[in-house]
Amino acid sequence: MAFLKPSRIIAVAIVLVGAGWMLSGSLAPQAGASPGGGPPAETAKAPVTTPLTRVSVALATPESHRRDIVLSCTTEADRSSMAVARGGGVIIQLNVSRGSRVNAGDIIAILSDEGRESMVKQAEALLGQRTAEYEANRKLIERGDAPKNQLPALEAAVAVAEAALAAARAESEKSVVRAPIAGLIDSVPVQVGQAVQPGAEIAQVIAPDPMLAVGAVGERERGFLGIGQRATVRFIDEKQVDGTVSFIGLSADKATRTYPVEAKMANLDAAIADGVSCEMTVSLDPVQAVSVARSALVFSDDGRLGVRTVDGEDTAHFVPVAIVDDGRDIVWVTGLDGATKVIVVGQDFVKDGDRVDAVPIDVAEVEVPPA
Repeated sequence: MAFLKPSRIIAVAIVLVGAGWMLSGSLAPQAGASPGGGPPAETAKAPVTTPLTRVSVALATPESHRRDIVLSCTTEADRSSMAVARGGGVIIQLNVSRGSRVNAGDIIAILSDEGRESMVKQAEALLGQRTAEYEANRKLIERGDAPKNQLPALEAAVAVAEAALAAARAESEKSVVRAPIAGLIDSVPVQVGQAVQPGAEIAQVIAPDPMLAVGAVGERERGFLGIGQRATVRFIDEKQVDGTVSFIGLSADKATRTYPVEAKMANLDAAIADGVSCEMTVSLDPVQAVSVARSALVFSDDGRLGVRTVDGEDTAHFVPVAIVDDGRDIVWVTGLDGATKVIVVGQDFVKDGDRVDAVPIDVAEVEVPPA
């Protein structure tokens, strides 16, 4: 029969199954309802706990720390001068050689006369003539045999002759080359028989005592230096010489942004040569500071440098610090009062007010990230 077609049978079966599923849901007891049909019982809520961030802390205690500022430097003579020829001529006498010790004013070389002595004699003769004329006419004027108005002209003539003689003698002195300062002769670029012009270099004189150690310091370190501070200069042969800071530059080098620093060293025996590489160490007054791992330093949201600490209630705090000594792995800072737990691992994952799980660690165990 048409009513018993398979498609109709399947459709009726689907309708019956759907109706049975819906009826089963409406007749089943609601979730949370009491077995007796009373109001649903309240579901017990389990407490929610947030795990604490584990950090490693190192105990930092203030102690007296003496800071040293170390500068790379070279030696430089405090005084160095070149003896030059003030007049032209031929070198007829050379009294020094390299290494000779001279005093200020010693004769280093003598140049040929070049007519200078004859000019002196001529000026002397003229002065004698003018002086004799003055004396003779002065007596006539005193007796009334000559007018008095001639006296100023005679006096002027004598003065001109005296000036001419002084100029001739000064010109004659140009034949002599003298040492400008006391010291050692470092170079003699001329020889006997050589013709030189005015201004020619005859010998370089270096005063070995005192000797300077000249270096440069950065902007931050400059503020810790002062005139008169004690400095220790160490040379490549491990020899050490005491000195005193004598100069700190006021203007920075535009390329390096560093300031020149000089320290004077006694060098009576000329044992320290000019132009030698050395290392200058200036010891500063001790300050109360704490040592922390370099990796423990952090910056606050407003750009301040500091460290994160943990108090007695295991709460993290940011404390600003100032660096007073900068080492490779350890830095010395001020700003921490008393023994303080400093976070050395995990400080970047906490903020002020966070509760943490603090695990003590020795600062020497802190792993320093590779440079």
